[in-house]
Amino acid sequence: MRLELFGLIDETIKQLNLLNPSFQYVETKVKDCFHQLIEQTGLEIIAIDSRIKSEASLKEKIIRNKYYLNCESAQDVLAALPDLVGITIECRFISEENQIYRALLPFFVIDREEFNPCLLDPHLFLSCKTMQPQQQRNGFTLYRIDGYYLFNGNRVNFELQIKSLVHRFWSDIEHQVVYKNTQFLYNNSFMKQVLSSVHDSLEVVDHQLQIISRQMMAESQDNRDFGMSEKGFKMFLAKSINDLYTMKMVDSLGFTTDFKKCSAILSQYIYIHDFVRSEHPSMRMLEYFEHFNLLKVCDLDFTEPIYLEQDYQNPDPFSDLLGKYWQSILNIDYEWHVFFVMLFIIEPGNNIQDFTQFITVIKGMLVNRIWYEGKFNFLDLILAQQLRDALILEIAQAMVKVGRIEIVHEDKLLSILELFRQFVDELEQKIMEDPVLLSHKEDFLKSLNQKIVALF
Repeated sequence: MRLELFGLIDETIKQLNLLNPSFQYVETKVKDCFHQLIEQTGLEIIAIDSRIKSEASLKEKIIRNKYYLNCESAQDVLAALPDLVGITIECRFISEENQIYRALLPFFVIDREEFNPCLLDPHLFLSCKTMQPQQQRNGFTLYRIDGYYLFNGNRVNFELQIKSLVHRFWSDIEHQVVYKNTQFLYNNSFMKQVLSSVHDSLEVVDHQLQIISRQMMAESQDNRDFGMSEKGFKMFLAKSINDLYTMKMVDSLGFTTDFKKCSAILSQYIYIHDFVRSEHPSMRMLEYFEHFNLLKVCDLDFTEPIYLEQDYQNPDPFSDLLGKYWQSILNIDYEWHVFFVMLFIIEPGNNIQDFTQFITVIKGMLVNRIWYEGKFNFLDLILAQQLRDALILEIAQAMVKVGRIEIVHEDKLLSILELFRQFVDELEQKIMEDPVLLSHKEDFLKSLNQKIVALF
């Protein structure tokens, strides 16, 4: 006489085959929807793959997850199965996994429910509030998001995964070589260490491939950028600043440090401040060509202190806090000292003018003014402005808390921008639904501060 659980397994397999046409329909609808969403994001992917749970995999999962203990019927098992349909978005590099995930979120209505409806297809729901990427039992992370599709009033569960080439390859290794290996292992800890080393090596390969890809893209742009397009101008500035820094640092101290990311943000600052606002950008390009040629023959001493012509003050709380912090450490923290030496020698104005303009541009890079002025407009005008001021001031406080030169690196500024935008959008929605949250302002300001600091 067979155990009862095998009767449940047989009935579930039978139900799986009976409903297979419905599951195929859902598979197609979900896959098509994500194709359209990815197309609207403008991001490049390799493919979107899909599958319906196989009989063998279903049997294994019922036993491994002990569904037979909590499910009374085949329908209960299929309803409890989170990955009845599997959807995998495959991209090239590990860094693109996060980009794709974040780009998909705005297409879903984020409310208090566990699953959130898709704007493109109201029958498709995704659990957008779960922490991603998720920690797996093997210690590695994976973008794995639960969802379901409503078909004829019934929920058909699906699991969305976002995987780079390397992570897809690792999944195949783990599944075929490790997971399906039933042999007894005498030294399991040693095997885990070796597998961990293989995983780390694959991530190094991913990084190397991404460098190659970027270099190839850069070289393909050479002809277009040679004529000094906007991108070419920024690249020229960044290289010129870095070359000038390296030359003068060696002359002044006899050694040099990595200044590439600082060169990039100084290039971006000049581009925004001088190039975008200029009525004659081509003339500004020529002026900078001449300016850098002159700077190469000028003396530049990184051992002398630098001063602002007056104490920095600004009626804007964000600018005032950040500016006073930078002024206080100009000649104390050597990384900041070198950074502002380069800023002041490159820009034509006096130090306090250049200093003020730089802070204004940094604020503009972090917060889109037009977007931000439209937030919390359902509140009283004064209350809304006070809330906006408090939130943006919290960015400056977090940056000052971190203190390191990384706070002005382009990648970190972009991370702060994205985090702040998402935080404000979610906070606005929560306050609209529950105005009592305004009485807990210190709590969500503290949360914002901690989130920004955690980026570094």
